[in-house]
Amino acid sequence: MHALGPISLIGLITLLGVGCVSESVMQTVETTGGSEETRIVFPVENYREGRWFKTFGEYIDDRFTGYHVADDVEPDSLERETPVVSITKGTVARVDFVGGYGGLVVVEHTVDREVITALYGHLDLGSVRFKSGDLVEAGEFIGNLGDDASEETDGERKHLHFGLHEGRSEKINGYEANVSAVRDWINPTDFFIAHGLDATTSGRRVDPNIELGGGILSVSFELPEGWEVEWIPQIEAWNLFTPSGEGSARDRSQMLIRYFDASNFVTLSTVTIHSADDIIIGKTGYTARRYDIEKKPSVADFAYQPSWRNERHLVTDFRGAEGRTRYYVVAANPELDSTSARRRV
Repeated sequence: MHALGPISLIGLITLLGVGCVSESVMQTVETTGGSEETRIVFPVENYREGRWFKTFGEYIDDRFTGYHVADDVEPDSLERETPVVSITKGTVARVDFVGGYGGLVVVEHTVDREVITALYGHLDLGSVRFKSGDLVEAGEFIGNLGDDASEETDGERKHLHFGLHEGRSEKINGYEANVSAVRDWINPTDFFIAHGLDATTSGRRVDPNIELGGGILSVSFELPEGWEVEWIPQIEAWNLFTPSGEGSARDRSQMLIRYFDASNFVTLSTVTIHSADDIIIGKTGYTARRYDIEKKPSVADFAYQPSWRNERHLVTDFRGAEGRTRYYVVAANPELDSTSARRRV
């Protein structure tokens, strides 16, 4: 393993020469929003804090493969019951055991005079007292999350799978094979923000011991508020993205982290290097080199990577030891706001 000590990603963004998210104090999470006619609530109490493992638009390759078209919310406790409530008033369309979900409740909601369908997945059906055709109110108890790795969740971990799409539909899939199909679904983060709820993700420490891909990219860092991490298995990279916005997580990419093993800094023949500067980053003082690079016109677009990687942008390579070791490559979206507040490493 090539584990490195914690590094402030916000500080690294500053060293990259671009802006970063604001240092504003965390706001108190609002749990209700919308108009008097349409009250909107989060489906679980810890929606904002628990939404970090698989969020909307991430590409997943484990038991299931494809672009995740929902938010997964991890519970505060595996032992305590976790109640799930209706996000607003609606009509229950389906209560069933479905492969991949275990217990699934589908509710058709009317919001701003438009029908949207919500999927509440991985529930304990024994706790659900509704049947198809029943009416539910905003905040009304639907059921408890199923037990971890049980029949109630069809063997999945204990968590809520919460998906939204427009209109009445039989679509209950949790993933889409093609990225274009992601746009057929509603990003839950955008939905809640549009209806007055603070759905911004909390800043957190990325722990490689529990993160997808952490066995390869074994570096921990502080993730800015409002960002999340997607593992891209095809290129063994972490994509740092904003949960809010259309399309896949790749479409909302802010930074990309890759690696290589070598005895010294190396560069690719596929890019033009406009400048290179040796710098020191992190409290431990990691040796680093910052590049201003641009893909050569004759080179094909980089596969599985955010589109901005094909444009001119800044990249910082850093290492944790001398000699042959693991180098981490941190590339920054050129459109990162350069006027935002900055922090030191």
